[in-house]
Amino acid sequence: MLPSAALALLNASEPEDSSAADSLLSESGPALQRSAYFGLSYQRFGLLFDDRVNKELVDFENLRRLPNAPDWLQGFTNIRGAIIPVFDFHQLFGLELDQTSKNLSRNYLLVIGKGSEAFALPLQEFPHKLSFALAEAQPDQDLAPARLRPFIRYCFRQNRPWFWLDHNAFLQDLKSPA
Repeated sequence: MLPSAALALLNASEPEDSSAADSLLSESGPALQRSAYFGLSYQRFGLLFDDRVNKELVDFENLRRLPNAPDWLQGFTNIRGAIIPVFDFHQLFGLELDQTSKNLSRNYLLVIGKGSEAFALPLQEFPHKLSFALAEAQPDQDLAPARLRPFIRYCFRQNRPWFWLDHNAFLQDLKSPA
């Protein structure tokens, strides 16, 4: 890759715009190109998000609950004037929390995305930095909770299955009436 192409990728004005990255992938072979992800670990699996997605670690405070909301929608929080939904994936997927996770989840939220496409998750542990090539993808989507399967782009293995989640499509599904 030419230095000018790498600099263009780093200076892309929209972090979620993958057109610069896609053109670089097509030049170097997408199956061999390694991509950076940040991952959230759960009991039997992990969720991957593209490292270029807007993300922010914030204090867990000022949560406003909604009456009669599903258990997995913990409520909403205000982050610099933006009203952000807070989802509990443990509740959504029927997973248990250990005591260490319970303590951390009371302290921090990970905000993913921006604007009306943002959502927050209580952290059960700090995110992992991971790197995979598409050639490493495996057909293990059936190991994911059924609710996630339609939104998984790829599955990778590193001590557990890691599912690359299309978080925008998943968010739209959560927002749609049941």
